[in-house]
Amino acid sequence: MKQHITVDEFYELNKEQRRQLETWCFTHRYFTRLAVPGEPARFTDTKTFTSYVLNPIELSIGQMIEYLSDTGNNFWISYDRNPMLWSYTKGKTPHPEDQNTIPELCDALWQAVKEELEKLTKKD
Repeated sequence: MKQHITVDEFYELNKEQRRQLETWCFTHRYFTRLAVPGEPARFTDTKTFTSYVLNPIELSIGQMIEYLSDTGNNFWISYDRNPMLWSYTKGKTPHPEDQNTIPELCDALWQAVKEELEKLTKKD
């Protein structure tokens, strides 16, 4: 079972969407490391004035669930054993005709995260 998205999948997002996700990761202390001298910092902790950069983001299944929960929207994840498919529906009780079926849980969650990022970046 796939446990996290790949770096290539992260870079499929546009620059604004990547920045949105990087900011969320930083505020949750995911994937940060100290900036080394001469390296441009992506984020600075205003309390400690410590500079951080982000490693390429490879969100795990749990982190994607946390991200989707933080958006404040309802989402449903369901699993069908035969054939082995995961599906997600956002905002309402799932109905079979509304579901997006995907073989890997990680990929189903990533699709939901991408849709949420698209919605957020369209508002700006």
